[in-house]
Amino acid sequence: MKACRYLTLLPLGLALGVVSPLAGQVRLNDLVITGGAAMEVYLGNFSAITVPQVDSTDSALAGVGHWTARGGVDFLPSGRRALVLDFDGGVRQFATGGFQLRNYAPREHSGRLTMTYGQALAGGTFTTEATARARSIADRPPLPLYLSPGYETYTAKVGYGRSVRPGLDLSMAVTGEMADYAAPKALPQLDLLDRSSIIVRTEAVRDSRDPARTDDFSKFGVFANYRYNSYPKQGLGLLRADHAVGGGVSYERETERLIIRLSLDGRLSRSNAPRVEYNAAVLKGELTWSLGSSTQLDFEGTLARKRYRNPVQDHLVPGEEGDNASLLYAEITRFMSTEVDASFRFGWQKVETNISGAYYTRFGGTFFLKVRPGF
Repeated sequence: MKACRYLTLLPLGLALGVVSPLAGQVRLNDLVITGGAAMEVYLGNFSAITVPQVDSTDSALAGVGHWTARGGVDFLPSGRRALVLDFDGGVRQFATGGFQLRNYAPREHSGRLTMTYGQALAGGTFTTEATARARSIADRPPLPLYLSPGYETYTAKVGYGRSVRPGLDLSMAVTGEMADYAAPKALPQLDLLDRSSIIVRTEAVRDSRDPARTDDFSKFGVFANYRYNSYPKQGLGLLRADHAVGGGVSYERETERLIIRLSLDGRLSRSNAPRVEYNAAVLKGELTWSLGSSTQLDFEGTLARKRYRNPVQDHLVPGEEGDNASLLYAEITRFMSTEVDASFRFGWQKVETNISGAYYTRFGGTFFLKVRPGF
């Protein structure tokens, strides 16, 4: 997957050919700065861990302050081609309690850059996308206050989609990804999470949109995918390689005041290391309800079920949020002006850690402000 690093430069190369003569058209889109504070409680039962981390506990709490900034730069605001750079990044600072030896103060920095190029081609749309992500964790605490380990990922995606008849769209995308986890000296086994991946996805979407009523429509989709993962630092003489096939359905309904999204996704993962083989199913739902011009309610839920074929699990297994996280969020937003939103969110999660069979539960409340500076 070394080629993945070079493929991420493809949209940049395309940019060199299309941006220069159109530099005057560059436009900044939807810059949003978010600041907030949260109180969170973490619970866990980690009997599956054969060698517990020092100072791990059954419960912990944390106060969290965070800020983020996100936005996009549109290099081609009009025409048959599109070139967009999306970015976001931020920092979270924790103050913790509940540990015996000392209270930790983890700080998390994260960032993402995505360059997307799209062009009309043969009656459809060709797209290429490159993404670089990075996360770093200082003073990472033991369980159950779980923070994903630091990492760098590089992703390259090429896709094509077209309408085969009014209301029916077909698409296909191929994605390559390389993930490099930063393993601190205290947890060198995190290096085992390093992986390279190839994902192939096809999808058909039926859109019942009425051209006369763009605010009232529904979509129904069917999709299938194949994923190949290789782990260069796992396996003694035989490189670990996983093959996963999956598929599912999606539904979206939108009216003037209500948006509903539902999806059901199943996956069968097989490997030359039988201990990590599993079957999984994920049901997701989102609801956005507009209560007039100044208030909005949002609900999001995920129900995940994952079963290993080998019931004895005592080794490190890279967690995949799409296969092992159940969550529920409720959020109320007040639009104070065109530039400022205020929101309160209550959330609950149950997620498998990077140690197979070990789950942590998190619940808490967050208050935050979103500011969109005017230009």
